[in-house]
Amino acid sequence: MRGAVIVSAAALLTLATFGTVRAETAIGAVFGYPGNVGVSLRFNNMPIGAAWSEDFVHATIDMWMVKKPLGSTNDNLDWYFGPGADLGLPPDNDEEFFLAIRTPLGLHLIATPKIELFGEVAPGIQVLDETDFYIAGAPGIRFVLGN
Repeated sequence: MRGAVIVSAAALLTLATFGTVRAETAIGAVFGYPGNVGVSLRFNNMPIGAAWSEDFVHATIDMWMVKKPLGSTNDNLDWYFGPGADLGLPPDNDEEFFLAIRTPLGLHLIATPKIELFGEVAPGIQVLDETDFYIAGAPGIRFVLGN
């Protein structure tokens, strides 16, 4: 089962990269949800997170539909909002696979041209395995690749 989980997570990340080769790309770490510490990727306005939590391998994928400067004087600090999904793959048979629809709301700070910081709150509704409301939150750091 563990091999299937790893292959599924790798396939999700690979599929998300198609069409984003020329996109602004960033890679870093997320602290908090979807696990204690995980990897965070961003391709333009599409962040992807993956982490191992106590019961699941989580993968999140979001799309920033709104990304605007916070205030009129600071171009380095933006707020964002958009739809997303949270996929939970259990490493054993004690838990069921789940899927949740989420709506992250967050802050995105360009600290330097190569370093960005972010923090978000993402309420959601679990739609597979059971129906349940949840709220997640996570800060993180990413390093912008390329130019």
